[in-house]
Amino acid sequence: LIRKQQMHAQSSLFLYAALPVLSEFLIENKFTAVYFYVDQIGGWAQYTFFLIAYIACVEIGIYWAHRTLHTNKWLYNNIHGPHHSYKSKEQLTPWASIAFHPLDGIIQASPYVICLHFVPVHYFTHFILLFFTGIWATNIHDAMWCDTEPIMGAKYHTMHHTHFVYNYGQFFTFCDAFWGTLREPQKEPDVLPPKTAKKIN
Repeated sequence: LIRKQQMHAQSSLFLYAALPVLSEFLIENKFTAVYFYVDQIGGWAQYTFFLIAYIACVEIGIYWAHRTLHTNKWLYNNIHGPHHSYKSKEQLTPWASIAFHPLDGIIQASPYVICLHFVPVHYFTHFILLFFTGIWATNIHDAMWCDTEPIMGAKYHTMHHTHFVYNYGQFFTFCDAFWGTLREPQKEPDVLPPKTAKKIN
């Protein structure tokens, strides 16, 4: 299973890596609202305000991109479906986080680039966020069970892989809560066989 995920991931990475290259091209040619010095935006208070606005816009964009990949039959069957061949906790590994069609990754990551055009964001902050997104994707695919609310942790994304129509968000639960697709996982995973659990209860 892991070897299959590794092969799937490696076949996608080269094309997927084109998106950061595109964002760099747009930034360097001044097509975006990216700035390089905090003084350019008016200080740390403005930096913080626009950073929160950027993350919120990206979160909303990724929520709808991900949800559309599920609700549009063609996109699901041809683009997103292969990633959902991993349907249980036992099939989720960190490699599954990048085992997707390259266009799947580009579509879901595109809000990071699109939002650069209308929300000012610091250059290095933008790239740190891109780097962190890769770590985060690995984290939420490892099926580790811990309480992270309102963060969209691994237990939420595990439920997304087992139920398909819930928990489309990336970092936070607020989009799913607002648009009615949030499903709260149980506090602890099933660790005992059902018969044993019944006897204990």
